Amino acid sequence: MSRLVLGVLIGLCVGAVTGGLAFGTLVSDSTATAFVRLKVPVDLTAIAGGASQITPDNQDNTAKFVSGEIAYLSGDGFAQAVGRKMAQNEPAALNIAQASQSSIVTISCTSKSADVATRTVQTAIDLYSQDLARRVDERLRVLLPKLSEWQEREAAVGAPPKDLQRVRESVELQAAEASTLSVVQPPTPNEQSSHQWLIGMFLGALLGGSCAVAVILARRRRSGRGSLVKVLGEHIDGVVLPAVDLGAVQSDASTDEQDRLGRTLYNQCAVAGTNRAILVLGASPHSGGSAVASLLERAAAVARPGANGSGQHWAPSSAESPTTTVIDGGTVGDRTVTPDVIAAATNIVLVAQLESDTIADASALHSATAASAVPVVAVFTYRRSRIRPFRKRRAGAEVAAVPPSASDPRGREE
Repeated sequence: MSRLVLGVLIGLCVGAVTGGLAFGTLVSDSTATAFVRLKVPVDLTAIAGGASQITPDNQDNTAKFVSGEIAYLSGDGFAQAVGRKMAQNEPAALNIAQASQSSIVTISCTSKSADVATRTVQTAIDLYSQDLARRVDERLRVLLPKLSEWQEREAAVGAPPKDLQRVRESVELQAAEASTLSVVQPPTPNEQSSHQWLIGMFLGALLGGSCAVAVILARRRRSGRGSLVKVLGEHIDGVVLPAVDLGAVQSDASTDEQDRLGRTLYNQCAVAGTNRAILVLGASPHSGGSAVASLLERAAAVARPGANGSGQHWAPSSAESPTTTVIDGGTVGDRTVTPDVIAAATNIVLVAQLESDTIADASALHSATAASAVPVVAVFTYRRSRIRPFRKRRAGAEVAAVPPSASDPRGREE
């Protein structure tokens, strides 16, 4: 478990750093947006003709005018004009939209640079303002000379020119208003997200952790270490708890905790009777069979007759001289592990190290003692890593995964 946790932590850190740097250096597009208000221009010809009222600025007229102007602003001709104004070979990429059903129109542009996007929108506003002024100027060039002609004619006949002068001033005033574009919001670029690198760190950590878990599990599956407890536990009579920390057991000093651990293991391995021989076999040189044998040997040296296998107290007769011998059989495949040694044992203890021994090691260990009819139990060992809480939890969790039926040693049925 510690290797898995350590791998996940490394994957999280590497992924977070990589994702943060990648997203932090990415240049996202910037969008500049402006809001302009369109107003239906008055009919200057009607005013010049002395109309007492003009066409009312109702919603229907406004909607028609705004729709027409949006179509004009969205056209290729206007986009090409903006592109030429900015000395570009391609038309400007403008986005024109009406805000709901109002007379407010949005003009926006998206670009890699916020300055380019802002200049593009401002150029579009300037060109449209010039176009409005051009339209009004064309009408004035027709109306003003005509009004001047009417004023001269009235002056020739001696009529007061006040009415025509008032009409002229009204036309010029309405023309000035119609040629001005109302900019509600000038081109404004959107703000770059300051949390972009945080998003990259989160996504990178998620991806890195997932990849680390996948790689570690795949390697564990190929090495055959993932289900060591399950495979070995299915072929024996029981699993002795707790798992043994080899780093603590192999220390020079003998502590009360080690003695207590040895007695705990011994009480689960020993059976009633005289001249008992407990054979300890390791799956590999790294399994820790010698350490487990040492624990059992110290516990057997101080053991006294207490209770039989059924839990009932008993006392040996004077003819009985109960002795227990712990035999360190070494590793499967050693010369000392012979059929005679296995046959002479009254109990067999198989030792395998979690996250070190493979399923092949466990299978060989089981095969070596498969012909024996005596009780066979297993002791699992582990080595505590620097991440102590996770390592300890892993050891307990793997052994606890064995079915409850295999938690207590029992004699094999012949």
